[in-house]
Amino acid sequence: MAYLKPNHTVYILNNGKPIHSTVKSVAFRKYWGNVTDKETGEKKKKRKSMPFAICEVQISSDPNIPIGSEFLIQGYKLRNVIMQGERILVLHDKYITEFAEEYGNEWVKKLILQENEK
Repeated sequence: MAYLKPNHTVYILNNGKPIHSTVKSVAFRKYWGNVTDKETGEKKKKRKSMPFAICEVQISSDPNIPIGSEFLIQGYKLRNVIMQGERILVLHDKYITEFAEEYGNEWVKKLILQENEK
């Protein structure tokens, strides 16, 4: 998993139509996960935290994705790569991202608006 910071470059390969974007902010959302207690061996519920990178498209070779559109990526799906002496985050497929403009992604719009208010 990549360590997320604002202003990092995110590069999405997108099947020959690359997308360059930057991380605007990082949002954490909590969820319930199951963990095994080391002493008793029982499964217990525990609160965990998932980092989301809120990104904005800077350069797009895909005509379906306009410049300036915002999207979310789960932090564990990004990989650190050193390219020309600069660290960038790489994602191999655009279909993992959650674009705010797509139908059914109202939760993405809400999360982006909440982070912009902060």
